[in-house]
Amino acid sequence: MENVGKVLMAGDWHGSTAWMEKVLRRAATTGFTALVQVGDLAVLWPAANGDDKFTEVLKRRLDEHGITMIFVDGNHDVHPKLRALPRNGEGFGAISDRLLYAPRGHRWELDGVRFGALGGAYSIDRFRRKLGKSWWEGEEVMPGDVERLGTGPLDVLITHEVPAGIDVAAGFPRRLLQAIQRDSYASRLLVAEAVRNTTPHLVFSGHWHQRRTGLMPGTRTRVHVLHQEFCGGNLVSLDLQTLAVEEFTV
Repeated sequence: MENVGKVLMAGDWHGSTAWMEKVLRRAATTGFTALVQVGDLAVLWPAANGDDKFTEVLKRRLDEHGITMIFVDGNHDVHPKLRALPRNGEGFGAISDRLLYAPRGHRWELDGVRFGALGGAYSIDRFRRKLGKSWWEGEEVMPGDVERLGTGPLDVLITHEVPAGIDVAAGFPRRLLQAIQRDSYASRLLVAEAVRNTTPHLVFSGHWHQRRTGLMPGTRTRVHVLHQEFCGGNLVSLDLQTLAVEEFTV
C-alpha cells in the first residue's frame, strides 16, 4: 500500500456487523483507504448454523469501499484459525486481499511509517466461556512473541493488551480489579517490554473498553487505549506524515 496519507485506527468490534458497516461507510466518505484494528475483531468466529456472517459481510464491504483492513488478534479471537491462515507476500495472514491479519511479531510499513504487531491478552471472563467454542488457548502474550517482534525501532506498535505503566483501573470494582490485575499482568509486562525494546512513537491498544491516553513512564511513547464498538473513542485517525492523532466520530 502506497500514498495512504491517513489511517483509521479502531478499537474492539466484537463481531458487530452493524458497527462495522457504519464505520466503513463513514471511512469511505471521508477518504480513508486503510484501517488498522487492535484485536477482538472476532472474524472467523464459529456460528451455530455454520454461517459466519460477520466475516463475509466485512470482506464484501471492504471491497465495495476500497479499504484495506489490517488487524491483530485480541483475547476474544479464534487463535487456531488465525494462525493457520495462508501468508501473503508481505507476511500477513490473508482472509481476503483486503482483510489481513498481522501475526504477533510481524512488521510492515505504510508510507514509510514502521508498524509492528503484538496481539493477545488474558480473558478475565474465560470462566463463562467454553474452550473451543467461545474461548481458545493461545490468547495470552508470550515471551516468544516479544522476541519475534525484535528490538529494531518502530514508529507505531499495535497491541491488544495495554502495556504495564498505563492506568486502566478506573471504573472497575476493587475485588474484580485485583483479579484482573493479577491474571493479566504477565501479558501487560511483556507488552511493556516490547515498548522498551522498540521505542515506538505511538502505541495503540484496546481490550479494556475505555478511551484514554498516557505516556509510558520514562519514555516518549504515547499510548492510545481505544474504546469498544458503539462508544465514543473507538476510532481515531493517524496522519502518516506527522504521526498526529485525532478523534474520529461516526
